[in-house]
Amino acid sequence: MTALSEAAAVRSSESPKTISNAVARRKSVHIAEASGSVRYFLAREGSTGHLPQLGKEFSKENEVSIEAMRTGLNFYAVSEWKAIPDFSGKNPQILKQAVTSKQPHS
Repeated sequence: MTALSEAAAVRSSESPKTISNAVARRKSVHIAEASGSVRYFLAREGSTGHLPQLGKEFSKENEVSIEAMRTGLNFYAVSEWKAIPDFSGKNPQILKQAVTSKQPHS
């Protein structure tokens, strides 16, 4: 219980500006990591949802979300990754690298 109250005291002593800056940095890192590696698909009409069935591909999230709203269908965001071995350090690791895909043919 003491650890929780100490953590709360430390957190309350941080300024709101410091907290908002940390959140902004995390968001920008997340956005930069995802750009180029995510592909957007409208669900195929008549699909049940148990097994994703991809329909038309869109290049931007806002385009597919508008089409999904217009048609009443769901949409999927698919990211593709490649496993890369890293033996440079003391402990070998498997890293993931985003695969950038070609633009859709739509």
